[in-house]
Amino acid sequence: MLDKLIRCAASTVATATVAGMLASAPVPAKAGDVTVTYADWQLAQDIWGRSLREAMAEFEKQNPGIKVTTDPTALSHRDVKFTTAIRGGAGPDVFALDVNPVKQYITNGWVKDLTPFIEAEGGEAFLKDFYPNTLQPVSEDGKFYGIPKNVVAMVLIYNEAMFRDAGIDKAPETWAEYREAAKKLTKATKSGGPVDQWGATLVLAKACFDLRFSVVLRGFGGDFLNADWDESRLGEPAAKEAFDFVTDMILEDKTMPPGIAQVDCNGARRLLANGKVAMIFGTMWTLPEVNGMNPDLKAWDVLKMAHVPQKTVDDKSIRSTLYQKTLFMNPNTKNPEAAWKLIKFLSEPKQMQRWFDDNNMLSARRSVNETYDPITSSPFAATVTKEIERAAFLPLIPKWPEMLEAFRQNLQSAVAKQKSPEEALADAHKQYQAILARP
Repeated sequence: MLDKLIRCAASTVATATVAGMLASAPVPAKAGDVTVTYADWQLAQDIWGRSLREAMAEFEKQNPGIKVTTDPTALSHRDVKFTTAIRGGAGPDVFALDVNPVKQYITNGWVKDLTPFIEAEGGEAFLKDFYPNTLQPVSEDGKFYGIPKNVVAMVLIYNEAMFRDAGIDKAPETWAEYREAAKKLTKATKSGGPVDQWGATLVLAKACFDLRFSVVLRGFGGDFLNADWDESRLGEPAAKEAFDFVTDMILEDKTMPPGIAQVDCNGARRLLANGKVAMIFGTMWTLPEVNGMNPDLKAWDVLKMAHVPQKTVDDKSIRSTLYQKTLFMNPNTKNPEAAWKLIKFLSEPKQMQRWFDDNNMLSARRSVNETYDPITSSPFAATVTKEIERAAFLPLIPKWPEMLEAFRQNLQSAVAKQKSPEEALADAHKQYQAILARP
């Protein structure tokens, strides 16, 4: 499927760091200046936001006459905000998306076709440095609608010191080992006090739920949909095992913290940073984020990475999920040339190298990951890069955001004991079948 897509696309296509004070003191726009707006959920985060604002200052320095206005947009509100504005003829000129809603944006015309800009840059020659699978989400009918920036796979992040204190000498390779480790790590840190340390946490809030539960499902050998993304797999035994595994850890073992239903990705990282949990699922960005939340933890020394556990360890099956951040242009932009310059700048190898230096994120460009020394010498990058081979994107279909939320709400119902786990999973399966059956 992917080879066919890339061949189709190829036939259609013709052939630094800046001081923080620069980013915090934008120069007022002069008469005649072009202003473009860049919206990104990571602008609202301390470390990522600082990197992005410094990059915008560098872009303005290199492109006199273009000013960039940044728009921090919370991930939980992003798609409602963007799509409402775009449908009304407004919205940011350039914005970033993860993979989940991309096909929905393309199908509904909420992103601009970038093929003419890519042709002007050399067409296939411009695209050849990007991993082929990173182009799959942004390609449709031989046209390109986005430029990939980062791609990573999810892995297990654990606190080695907490493991050592609990007498655990290695990362869990199976879900049975993971569950047993979580029990050993859940305890009261003060004699006679209440339990205030837990073995693990998942993300059950809407923001970032997709990347976390999916690795449990896939680690048990299941998935949300079949390979063609047109049939539900939630009726399979593997889905039931994964669903029961999570609800049992929360409700029976109590090895995940109270209030887990409200935990989002930042909340999970904060629990890890403050020594409240020992294991979360994350990836390259976890380390700088956690270190920024609590430098005293010494995250770069105490945190380790390992592959996603499995029911039975093997060397072939998919067990992880790919994350990709991609840059898009608003079809309503009044300054497409300036907007393209910003997209091109943010996806240049130099900026991707800096993104690794600042945020520990791998690039969607092969040349950066294979030749930039800080990446090639990083043990964390080695773990994540290896896991990319065992990972896949979540379904690349317009209906996927609706389906993901339906599943999450059913899981929430089971955790809240409003439904039994069996009822909740069966309801999710029925809803998937109904959604897929719609035109």
